[in-house]
Amino acid sequence: MHSFLSTILVWSANGYAKSFWSTRPADQDVLIQEAYPLGNGYLGALPAGSPAHDVVNINVDSLWTGGPFQNLTYNGGNPNRPVHNALPDIRRDIFTTGQGNITALWTDGGNSYGSYTPLANLTVALNGVETYENYQRMLDLDSATHTVQFESGGDSYQTTVFCNYPDEVCVYSINSSATLPEISFAFQNMYLNSSATTLNYACASDAIRFQGTLTKPGMSFDSIARVLSEGGVNDQATCQQNSLTLPANTTQRVTVILAAGTNYDQTAGDAARNYSFQGADPSPYVEAITSAASQKSFADLLSSHTSDFKSLSDAFQLDLPDPSNSSSVETSSLLSSYVHTVGDAYVESLLFDYGRYLLITSSRTGSLPANLNGRWAVDQYPAWSGDYHVDINLQMNYWLASPTGLAFDIQSPLFDYMSNTWPGYGQRTAEQLYNVTNGGFVTHGQVDTFGYTGMEDGGAGGEIWADYQAGAAWMAQQVTSYYSYYGNTTWYQSQGYPLLKSIALFWLEYLQKDTYFNDNTLVAAPCNSPEHGPVTFGCAHYQQVVWELFDSILATWADTGDSDSSFRSAVESAHAMIDRGVRVGSWGELQEWKIPTFDMQNDTHRHLSHLVGWYPGYSIAGTADGVNQSITAAIETTLRSRGNGTGPDADSGWEKVWRAACWAGLNNTDEAYFEVKYAIERNFAVGNGLSMYSARNPPFQVDANYGITAAMLSMLVRDLPMPYGSEGTRIVVLGPAIPRGWAGGSVRGLRVRGGGSVDFGWDEDGVVTSAKVSGTGSGVEMVNVKGEKVA
Repeated sequence: MHSFLSTILVWSANGYAKSFWSTRPADQDVLIQEAYPLGNGYLGALPAGSPAHDVVNINVDSLWTGGPFQNLTYNGGNPNRPVHNALPDIRRDIFTTGQGNITALWTDGGNSYGSYTPLANLTVALNGVETYENYQRMLDLDSATHTVQFESGGDSYQTTVFCNYPDEVCVYSINSSATLPEISFAFQNMYLNSSATTLNYACASDAIRFQGTLTKPGMSFDSIARVLSEGGVNDQATCQQNSLTLPANTTQRVTVILAAGTNYDQTAGDAARNYSFQGADPSPYVEAITSAASQKSFADLLSSHTSDFKSLSDAFQLDLPDPSNSSSVETSSLLSSYVHTVGDAYVESLLFDYGRYLLITSSRTGSLPANLNGRWAVDQYPAWSGDYHVDINLQMNYWLASPTGLAFDIQSPLFDYMSNTWPGYGQRTAEQLYNVTNGGFVTHGQVDTFGYTGMEDGGAGGEIWADYQAGAAWMAQQVTSYYSYYGNTTWYQSQGYPLLKSIALFWLEYLQKDTYFNDNTLVAAPCNSPEHGPVTFGCAHYQQVVWELFDSILATWADTGDSDSSFRSAVESAHAMIDRGVRVGSWGELQEWKIPTFDMQNDTHRHLSHLVGWYPGYSIAGTADGVNQSITAAIETTLRSRGNGTGPDADSGWEKVWRAACWAGLNNTDEAYFEVKYAIERNFAVGNGLSMYSARNPPFQVDANYGITAAMLSMLVRDLPMPYGSEGTRIVVLGPAIPRGWAGGSVRGLRVRGGGSVDFGWDEDGVVTSAKVSGTGSGVEMVNVKGEKVA
């Protein structure tokens, strides 16, 4: 290729070790399966990479329909009046018959829950380029840059696209070995309902603009694509309707920077601001951001972007072998030909890195956290509203973060979102539905960006979706996990612990004495095992996550700075009395419900809710006296009964990778590796490696992309916290389930709890023989799967 391409590392069909590449553009009709995703937390982009008529799908993290922007009476899904007077009768039925009916607690319907929605397409027309050859398209995971190279009419072209976090813009640049032909840029509305939305287009000498409001009165949004000032190229630009056209033969490079925003403000979701979530007009922000970035050169924007991205991505490295030279195979072919009976360590390591890449590009300080779509939606109304499901999906999005060195920069959006949008309406939900008046809050299974915490009207048979109060308690695991890895006491006292306390306050009042078995334990009532089974009491999932919540508060009490001794005493008492949710049933299973007759053999439901204390939690695995063989045998029995993650209810990726992680905790390498490989074959085998929910078919749901990284991490390390009251040495197992297909691999920068890190490799059998440990302090011992000390 010509020397003008030197600003990007040269690449070829052999590719980099960690890149996605193709010899054809992405099909614009199926961008979500073929386009390579880019993002900076605030913005998401899916470039098709078409030489003549390119399209870049653009998403903004906060662009949502619904909420108080659409309905001034929006109240977070809460009922218009208290309904907790129904709760005593519900609990009486539950403790009398074992089951109950919670429909009296359902919220009033039609409360403008809303949906995540894409912004627009940026279209780029390279006029006069109709035929091309020697085409290659690549996403480099090391630098988070998307490049397209092709030849046309004897000239060489390259487009470079990336989303820069420091400058808060996405960048689209075209350069050529000769002067460029005429180029036109435009915004294309493909997603917003024009009949209910106010849309405005504008064009100036150096920029195009797309702004408006969603619905009425609606959320305001604004976006500007501005041509860089370098080379004076914009001096000759002209506007043709809503398109900005740059004349031919004036330059060899044209660069456009794009910024977008809304008037959503998550810090305005409190009583003081009437739960408006309304912030400032986005236009001054968008104008300032694009104006500042347009004064920089392409090289400077690229440099700041790659430096920022690599500061995060380089914190961790997994090296697996590539004996078949799979990196030389076009990625779509590599994925489509992958079979679980064989596997391919290169593909597996590629998807491992992809999970980290996707989290870095969808969750950065100041943005909203990654949602069901990460940051990439191509439908006006994405499946499940592209929202936050807190009964597995949001949790799985962040499991990979702490162990792979993705600390506050990546996880702070999650903590800010929880702190800013849940307690306000969540306290009202606690009061109106459950008569909890001590200041504690609760959420249910689905939450939006506007503080929706009510129990949705599930419709006929909808109790399994609606009756889920444990989401915030489960999300507390991420708070305590982050603190156990990074020990940021200032953050813990100001944000982390106050969240835990508010969640725990709810449970201190919600838990009830079990009057069905009369065993003097505290149980959740009512409860549902997430999306499954009857409305009952003592669901194992609830018991495990709430016990762990209490345990984490007690274990870190000295760090909380809290002088509320009455609260501590209440937690300690409840911690001692709560049913742990761990019991072996009649056919050897770990019971999902306290009433044993509810558990059925060969129930292949997608969720593993009653194993939450095994993975990702520690309430099963982290007992003070260890885990006895009857419990591990029950976990294995449960996993075998639950099936491989392809049942009549679903064929998603996340259910398979969760199974893989649970098998890894049992040191069952064959089963853990099978589930990883099976997930890849069934759910990841599309051109861009994004996980599809229904085997290889849409909708796209990002959780499995993050989750497969977490699952492979669980095969590399078993690192559990010490429960409250435990003494002695904490054991970290390196390589609990490394398959022979990864022989000769290594890990650098794996974080362990307590603030340390470890580098290690393994032999042809997957057994770690030595490790280099930094910063773990005393009281931690590193062993391999055989129990041999390795550091």
